Amino acid sequence: MRSGNYYPLLQDYQLHVKGANPEGNRVWIELCRNNIFLEDAILGKGDTFVYTNNSTEILNLTVETIYSGADGVLVKFSPVYQYLDPKLPMPQSEIPSPDNSSDNNSSIPPLLENQAKGFDMPVLLLSIGAVFLVTGVFAGVYKKK
Repeated sequence: MRSGNYYPLLQDYQLHVKGANPEGNRVWIELCRNNIFLEDAILGKGDTFVYTNNSTEILNLTVETIYSGADGVLVKFSPVYQYLDPKLPMPQSEIPSPDNSSDNNSSIPPLLENQAKGFDMPVLLLSIGAVFLVTGVFAGVYKKK
């Protein structure tokens, strides 16, 4: 990610790279949700940032590389783990890839929605119920013989 840019995460979280020190060995990151500040940290290469909400870990990332150049600062985070907050609505749409979000250069892969398109959970449950019903009917017929 470039300094000054942000990366959108699931459940309306955003990870911002605010800047770096002049030597380029420390970076300032900020986590927001719906553009409301949650937590920030100043990290060096190899440092880990963990955000928890009510004892539930939501985000865990490690700074892999910090590059400071004439065009600003580039930061690579790896690994990056985001866990869904059970108190928030489940995400239903795809997060835009870094190529689509404000000239972003991030190592975080795009995250996909949690349900396949065209998949209908009620129909699946009704189908499973029908299989059990038919199995029960045939089991009863064979038990009488």
